[in-house]
Amino acid sequence: MSQRLQSIFFFLSALLFALLFFLPLAEYFGELNILRFSVYGVESMMPNGEVPFKTAFSLPVLILTITVILLSGYLAMGLFRAVKLPQFVKLYKLSRVNIIVIVAWIAVVFAYYIRVIGKPIGADPVFKVGAFLPLAALLLSVAAAMGLKKDIKKVRSTDRIR
Repeated sequence: MSQRLQSIFFFLSALLFALLFFLPLAEYFGELNILRFSVYGVESMMPNGEVPFKTAFSLPVLILTITVILLSGYLAMGLFRAVKLPQFVKLYKLSRVNIIVIVAWIAVVFAYYIRVIGKPIGADPVFKVGAFLPLAALLLSVAAAMGLKKDIKKVRSTDRIR
């Protein structure tokens, strides 16, 4: 079975989301202010620049990021210990939840936050590396879930032979 490869995929997915704590998602260059958006919130890059958003503004992004890290980490660790079919089925269901949370993160950030942040200063976003990491994490999670589904089919077919 390829469960070790899948656990590496889930671990890399968690690692990519953990990198978001160190990398900005987007920057906005306005006439009077420069804003940087990260999972922590929006900060001004100007010495006396005013941030038009409170610190709790990006709390949903932070919560979703931590949720994805915990889910992906749990899946990576759980696949090393799984040996029976019910354990694989449980992890497969959890991997689908993980994919849904990643898609929700992408939808929330790109559909709402990226558009709203630039309006007060009249600037368009300049995407940074952090904006593309969740897409890579989504691809890794989908690949791992597909491999996990194949493993479940293999285990079921070997159970029928016995």
